[in-house]
Amino acid sequence: MRISRQHACYLIAILFLCCLIQSEKEWIENLIDRQAESLSKTTESLLEQYQRQIESVWEELIYFPVPDSALSPNVSVSFQNTWQAERNYGGKRKHEGIDLMADPDKSGYFPIVSMTDGTIEQVGWLEKGGWRIGIRSINGNYYYYAHFHSYIKGWKRGDPVKAGDVLGYMGDTGYGPEGTTGQFPVHLHLGIYLPAVESGEQAINPYWMLRYLESQKLSYIY
Repeated sequence: MRISRQHACYLIAILFLCCLIQSEKEWIENLIDRQAESLSKTTESLLEQYQRQIESVWEELIYFPVPDSALSPNVSVSFQNTWQAERNYGGKRKHEGIDLMADPDKSGYFPIVSMTDGTIEQVGWLEKGGWRIGIRSINGNYYYYAHFHSYIKGWKRGDPVKAGDVLGYMGDTGYGPEGTTGQFPVHLHLGIYLPAVESGEQAINPYWMLRYLESQKLSYIY
């Protein structure tokens, strides 16, 4: 059977397209493989970075944030794992921390100390946090203490802080304009944040760290 010149051209064109398609397929497969390998390495690198940063938090934690009372052994603070519990003030959101509740429910009674060495990065009023202090550790982690009744002194940004230094006193400030109190029971909200290049900062659950620090309490006269 003789093949016409026209048919031969068609066959050659089809073969050429098949070669192009096969070549394109191989190129795409190679590209996917390279991207998957790159993604795997990136994911592994991010996980390693996250693990190192978590380890740095454990290494720099020294004291529980609320000391025992040397005068009144029956007073106490308690906390539960309320990480990511729903909150509604200012719209629905997740709880990025742990609340340490006061017993007695008395504003300005319990002192709050820094859990780590670091530097004051934020201080003053926040609508949700009331009077708050944010401390940046030497490893770049951020410790957020909220709802103070008052500060121990006139803290300023850049002030150095040592673990165990009294920052102020537990209160019930926040959920409103500056000076708002009484919207919830007296407590300390504690948040811990890791530095993250892409997302700014990454909140982590402080619950187990607080459980560990329960054996690392100071005792102050109050």
